[in-house]
Amino acid sequence: MIEVRDENRRLKRLVTKLSWPPLSLIFMISTPGGAASEAPGEISAEIARLWPYHASLVILGFLLLVTGMTYARRKEKGWLKKHKLLGISGAAFSIAGMTMAAYMISAASQEHFRVPHAYLGSLVILLLIFTPVLGLLQLKAAKENKAKIRRVHRLLGRTALLLMALNMLFGMLIVSSA
Repeated sequence: MIEVRDENRRLKRLVTKLSWPPLSLIFMISTPGGAASEAPGEISAEIARLWPYHASLVILGFLLLVTGMTYARRKEKGWLKKHKLLGISGAAFSIAGMTMAAYMISAASQEHFRVPHAYLGSLVILLLIFTPVLGLLQLKAAKENKAKIRRVHRLLGRTALLLMALNMLFGMLIVSSA
């Protein structure tokens, strides 16, 4: 039990160091243990050991997706190739992050869908699967359908990025409350 508490303290210090001031304020006013897994204010040793991998994969996926969106908005020479590569890579890293989360929860012998972070993450993954599919579909669609598919592709992409950012905040709140 003592080593779990030490690990929790280390995680809290790491998250506080990595967060910018507005998030630190949210961490300070969040209820302690609100999303904890074992006892209030504690997370299991297995989650404490594996969450950095989950967070790293998801953050890398998010950064790749945002960069891909930036290329699409600028429309510089070769933008489509970069946009596709970054979008598919970002989605792949994000899906790998969710896979790591599922493994992390299984290794800790806990229930999978018990916090909003898990539900929102699943929704984001669905959006990250459908968005590239629609993007590739619009390239092969008939001319009259391209504009409709492009609108939905953009809407799903923007929604996925917004929900992904919100879900990362939820994840930081879970770690900070432990």
